[in-house]
Amino acid sequence: MSKIKEKQREKEQKLLDTAFDLFISKGIHETTIQDIVKDAGVAKGTFYLYFRDKYDIMNVLTLRKTVTLFEEAIKSSHKINYKNFTEQFLFIIDYIINALSEDKKLLKFIYKNLSVGIYNTHFQTELKDNFQTNASKLLFEMFKKRADEDELNLPNPQITFFMIIELVGSTCYTSILFNSPVPIEEYKPYLYQTIEKILRP
Repeated sequence: MSKIKEKQREKEQKLLDTAFDLFISKGIHETTIQDIVKDAGVAKGTFYLYFRDKYDIMNVLTLRKTVTLFEEAIKSSHKINYKNFTEQFLFIIDYIINALSEDKKLLKFIYKNLSVGIYNTHFQTELKDNFQTNASKLLFEMFKKRADEDELNLPNPQITFFMIIELVGSTCYTSILFNSPVPIEEYKPYLYQTIEKILRP
């Protein structure tokens, strides 16, 4: 990578990191582009070299965060032998929940958008640096392949997968942050039983 490209990447990453911190601390609606560039220490014009507006940078952040989370979960799952796909899939879900439990800032940012890295092709096509968008589809492709191998007979694997991921993102939010209706470790068995029933009705 040339020094110019490296500098450009560093500036973009600085903007992304700063925007993420501000979105968490102030909220997306209360954060302005001026806030982002001021805290990042760059000129306002520099922001527009990489992003159209604050919602554009939010979309890129959302995709990158979710893709990275799924990618790490999949890699970890490959280190273990499983009896069946359901067991492997539950390991991946457990990995994601544990990661979000440890990083509550990330949870607050993506809990309503956990599936966006897989389904929102609009976000994917707008990435500026060929970030590994294929990784965002890897979990679903594995889900479909292994579900077929285990003869789960899912009428619509895509809908089933989407439903499970959205279920995880939405219900774990209150359990992790507010211990409601119960703390996350107490909630997990109920969630996993529900997922098993969805996969094997």
